[in-house]
Amino acid sequence: MASAFRRNALYSATTVTTRYLTLAYGDSADVFSQATMLLVSLLAYAPAPRELVVVSDRPERFAWFGNAVRVVSLERHQLEAWRGAPPISMRIKLEVIRANWPAAGALALVDADTLAREPLAAFEARLQAGEVFMHKHEYDFGRSKRRGNRALWNELRGRSFAGWEVRGGDAMWNSGVLAAPAADRALFDQMLQFYDAMVAAGGRHFATEQLVEGVVLGRTGRLRPAAQWFTHYWGNKPAHTAAINARLEAAHKESLSVEEFVTRYRQDPIDLPSEVRLKAREKIARWFARWR
Repeated sequence: MASAFRRNALYSATTVTTRYLTLAYGDSADVFSQATMLLVSLLAYAPAPRELVVVSDRPERFAWFGNAVRVVSLERHQLEAWRGAPPISMRIKLEVIRANWPAAGALALVDADTLAREPLAAFEARLQAGEVFMHKHEYDFGRSKRRGNRALWNELRGRSFAGWEVRGGDAMWNSGVLAAPAADRALFDQMLQFYDAMVAAGGRHFATEQLVEGVVLGRTGRLRPAAQWFTHYWGNKPAHTAAINARLEAAHKESLSVEEFVTRYRQDPIDLPSEVRLKAREKIARWFARWR
């Protein structure tokens, strides 16, 4: 069983169709637990042959996966350069995507706090057909009535950044999943130029990264939501993290192999709400946490 599992994980430019990429760095043990369970869920649901890549400043955290996951070391100087100055938003995601872009097939960057929720063959087929994905649509800039969203729209309206003018019909999308065919690499170069131009012009919004991604991918006319296949649980992270840590601890005590744990996960996936309604005090705490 183990040898067959590892054979399916080997990388071949002629057979791999989608490169699944995630990022795990920093001092929080929970981030590495979350990334580990994401990789387990991808092994459970991504069709073979598959390519899973994690970019991390602590590659030893993923040694358990062996050949099933390729680990790319992230050095501190590279991390700081990719985050930019000041590090307001997740600029690093755009840099990581560009540095790990496949020569063929497609790429899907999936945030660590995300789980694949069902077989991904249909998702991959739509990628191969030319569709692009983000996790889900949040709001249109010119139509939202929420005060913060209106303030952002008023700040952006009529301005151009690296040739991109944000329009009322453009939308903010959640970027827990960000995927495109290999032929669309140039779009991600444009996103980075757009992002850097906004920051240079004084933009300080915590979601600048997903703002530029939603605008650029939205203009293709091919942008679709990936929420059918993935749970991005940023709105219910404590509950998911507790469930993840409990399962990983149990796997460690039982000395389960990756193959055994993936089989168990496929039979009994984590099924919790992706979001819970926060109290006012919790919302304020989360807002401040985004700016740390």
